[in-house]
Amino acid sequence: MGEAIGLLHAMRWVKDLNLVYMDFETDSKIVTDSIYKRDGVSDFMAIIHDCRHLLMTDLANSDVKFIRRQNNNFAHSLAKEALHHASFQLHLNIPHCIHILINNEKV
Repeated sequence: MGEAIGLLHAMRWVKDLNLVYMDFETDSKIVTDSIYKRDGVSDFMAIIHDCRHLLMTDLANSDVKFIRRQNNNFAHSLAKEALHHASFQLHLNIPHCIHILINNEKV
């Protein structure tokens, strides 16, 4: 449920930024499979339905991909660092700790 909510918020954010070509990655196979294969009625599927709607309308050139957790070290490091900086602030400049993670990922 948390992964699906996170994906939906990321999709809404990307839509609000008017970005149309975006690949979303998740380490939740259930979420990815549900986007493309499953159907049903539940709170989880309601969130998935909203994600599908965005993919079919505003994010039609975007995709959701499953990435194994062990291959997703950058996202894991970023999520851990985000816990230390959680706030309702919008950072216009990238915090130094995140800038280091991004530079290390490029190598």
